[in-house]
Amino acid sequence: MRKRIWCGILTLAVAACTTLPRPAPPSPPAPSAAPLSITELAAAIAVDAKRSDHEADSAIRGELAAEASRDAQACLARAPQAAACLYGRAVALGLEARAHPTRAGELLSNMLDTLAHAESADPMYDEAGPARVRALVLIRAPGWPLGPGDAEAGLAAARRAVTLRPLYPPNLLALAEALVKMGDLSGARESYTRARDAALALPAAADRDEWLGEADQGLRRN
Repeated sequence: MRKRIWCGILTLAVAACTTLPRPAPPSPPAPSAAPLSITELAAAIAVDAKRSDHEADSAIRGELAAEASRDAQACLARAPQAAACLYGRAVALGLEARAHPTRAGELLSNMLDTLAHAESADPMYDEAGPARVRALVLIRAPGWPLGPGDAEAGLAAARRAVTLRPLYPPNLLALAEALVKMGDLSGARESYTRARDAALALPAAADRDEWLGEADQGLRRN
């Protein structure tokens, strides 16, 4: 039963993180090549997260989670206090939670702890990403005793993200979702509307279209 519950909600482990920067994946280095930089390792983790988000094969998702975990460990070995490495490790833990739902409670708790460290290192990283992703995990995960979900803490994290980057659509979408969870449908509609307006103000791009779609869906539901 617990495994079915986690399988149903663990797209959050990836979806919450898809606003990571997504430069093209680095080419595999030759044996004599220099180690990947922090930026390259963070980008590689982001690529794995994006691929996992669209991958139906659980075996491949497991491989992507393992690859992201290796890159995160390599990043932390180079710069253990860097926000990019801590954030990348949090994303990797989310991928592991999705790939291994029987361990999801433990993995998501570790993910939340790592996001807290990333937020302390650089709250602005990835457009207030540590607070935004933390909010989504807390909102969507089951609460105690099944998981670390906490709607009130999720709302507080979403508000922090919006305070830091008030015109970034994913932050407004996270706040809207948190308000829905707390039963504030009027506030949620306002946030969905603000997210839609903020997305419309951006140049045409795939992310912009995705954010517009999420805002429109939220407005239709609420």
